[in-house]
Amino acid sequence: MGEMSKKAREIFYRKGKPITHIASAPSVHDARMYERAGFDYIFLVGDATFGIMLGTPGTYLDITEKTFIARYYVKSVNIPVLMDCDEVCGRGPAIVERAVEKYIDTGLAGMDIDDRVVFEERGAANTEREHGISSCVPTEDMVDVIGAGKDVMKAMDPDFVFRIRCYDFHVGTPLDETIKRLQAYERAGADVLYLGGVETPEDTKKCLDALTIPCTVPATWMTYDLATELGLCEVRRPYEMEMVMHSAGWEFLQDFNKRGFAASDDRREQYKNSPYMAQDGALFPDREVLGNPTGSGGGR
Repeated sequence: MGEMSKKAREIFYRKGKPITHIASAPSVHDARMYERAGFDYIFLVGDATFGIMLGTPGTYLDITEKTFIARYYVKSVNIPVLMDCDEVCGRGPAIVERAVEKYIDTGLAGMDIDDRVVFEERGAANTEREHGISSCVPTEDMVDVIGAGKDVMKAMDPDFVFRIRCYDFHVGTPLDETIKRLQAYERAGADVLYLGGVETPEDTKKCLDALTIPCTVPATWMTYDLATELGLCEVRRPYEMEMVMHSAGWEFLQDFNKRGFAASDDRREQYKNSPYMAQDGALFPDREVLGNPTGSGGGR
């Protein structure tokens, strides 16, 4: 235990080379594809993984359900797998201690903890995708949560990456107060900070200037060059692959409804050189299918 968490810590803490993250993986097969394409790590996000896979976002699953699924991902790839721990939002230090223990036991290399408050009114869990963000856990409560999680990490896997998501930007908190919150998270032991909802490079820089640990920003306005210039550890657009996959799939289904198997035949021809065209075992070019070699190895 610890090899993958060490790798994860190295990539988050390297200087001058931000991680490019578009690879929130909705299936194990996708995770293998991301590894083959050369991505640094796999992330299982509450919405873009579990919302797609199960029709229930991670906020309304439990620790056992999520770690059961995570084991399949951990076993399938040779790069770090991290997971969103959004099921413990606002539930206090005891539940977080249990989650960190189970996540490390599962072989995950790190986890995200949110400071948002999850909707708990009747009917809220009857959703396929996540709700919006309306409020955040008080700073002092989050500090207690972070300290509890770090205590477990120190005992089990000190290299495990504990990334804390701050959603204060979503709820209209003045920036100077948000920066104080972020600084409190850093002092409590956060390894990486996630600035969820920061809207401009200027505000991002103000945050980074006040912090010493790596930070990531999920934003469509963020470019790789800008992230490098600002000193971010990651360029994060976790929905890119999902949008492409589902948009292409929807386009094919509409075409199929009009032209039948001619639509399928055209795509077989269009993608005949792709390792992911499902013929002659080509979906698994780095493994044997039914005992027959189908490729020379995964590679990146």
